[in-house]
Amino acid sequence: MVRMANSYLNQISKIKSDDPSVRSMAVEALINETLTDEVAEMVCSLVEDPDKGVRNSVDLMLVLNPSPQIPNILVKYISSSNIATRNLAGEILLKIGVGSVNAMIEYLRLVNNDDKKFIVDILGLIGDEKAAPDIFELLLNNNNDNVVMACIEALGNLHFAEAIEVIISIYERNELYKPTIIEAIGKIGTPKALDFIFLKYNEEDELTKFSMIESLGLVGNEEAFFFLLSELNEIDGPLIWPTVESIFLLKEKFNLNVPYDERMKNMVLKTSEEAPPRYKKPAANLLTAFDGNDTFAACVRILGDDLETDEIIKPKILENPKTFFDMVPSIINQNPHNLNKLLGLTLEAISMMNSDGIKDILSNIQIRNLTDSFTRCLDNPDEEIRKAATENLFAFDQNTAVLFLDKILEDNNIWNKMWLLEVLGNINRPETVQAISELANDKEEMVSERAKFIQSQKSVA
Repeated sequence: MVRMANSYLNQISKIKSDDPSVRSMAVEALINETLTDEVAEMVCSLVEDPDKGVRNSVDLMLVLNPSPQIPNILVKYISSSNIATRNLAGEILLKIGVGSVNAMIEYLRLVNNDDKKFIVDILGLIGDEKAAPDIFELLLNNNNDNVVMACIEALGNLHFAEAIEVIISIYERNELYKPTIIEAIGKIGTPKALDFIFLKYNEEDELTKFSMIESLGLVGNEEAFFFLLSELNEIDGPLIWPTVESIFLLKEKFNLNVPYDERMKNMVLKTSEEAPPRYKKPAANLLTAFDGNDTFAACVRILGDDLETDEIIKPKILENPKTFFDMVPSIINQNPHNLNKLLGLTLEAISMMNSDGIKDILSNIQIRNLTDSFTRCLDNPDEEIRKAATENLFAFDQNTAVLFLDKILEDNNIWNKMWLLEVLGNINRPETVQAISELANDKEEMVSERAKFIQSQKSVA
């Protein structure tokens, strides 16, 4: 016990060291200790430390340390005139989460409007309903626009239904409030919110309509679903994105039938190709219900944008391998942003069917186009793409791959060479024996040693 106490005191003394690395280690050594108020004050003050490494250690320690008084001490640094200090204190309180809510609620009553907004933003992100009444009281008694908008957003995040009438009542007070109010009442999600959105929709600009359409996806009913379908005739541009998303959400929620007509198809295609990743996922779900080369090509083009979206569209692509393999060369030749993902899926498709099965469904010219597209990738500046193209060549047509061994051997990436050696070691042809001999003299010792080992194994066999 004495030894532990001495160690504790030793670390506290090191916190005051002139050496930043000593201060960092001392702070981290206290992670699991129960701190006195004095020591907690000392550690919290280091959010102002000029050294970034020390501040990182303080961040880690204050988040993980079990001492309950930390938020009460740390919260005052939200009022620092130094933005970096202020932001670090806020980040730590956010990471502590529910344990910091009471401290921030108490401090909320003592600070200026800038700090009030900052605290309310953090409370909204933490999402503890306990903060809602105090934020609601602040909304009722504060006229600062930034504070009001922060309160509205936070009450939406907290799903505080008691605030909805007050939030709606200030809708016309300031144009800047409108998108935030619509988003908030959409999250709160009462029938009153839905009625209000319908009432105001036709009066609003595109920015506010964007928020309204998103909210309809969250709180809408069957009436909202058919309203959004009718809006497809009227809207254009970015408004298409939330409309497609909300139609999909309501379709799933109420098990409704989407009309898979040309109008819907065009909107889904636009969303899948133009929208940010968030909207591409619902668009991809709807896209898989359509047939045709244009929708198939759209699926291929969005491959790799998002992992969840990939899992939605891959079965659609792989269910029609003939179309896919016919389309791959023209897309590869455009050097798309998702070329590596496309080559990966191509390899997966080859593995599923095997090369003989693919050759049975493709013409000679299609087979030639496919192999040519792989060989053109061998000069790509990205080593992963070069490796993926080589993998596809060997998987699809070993004879063609061997013809291009000279080009493949020019790849100076050590890991590509190591991978190539494993492939060549399983192929018994004069060309591969020669290639392994060349790699046995490679300037990279790891490569040459591996090549020599493969040579020795082959000679034994």
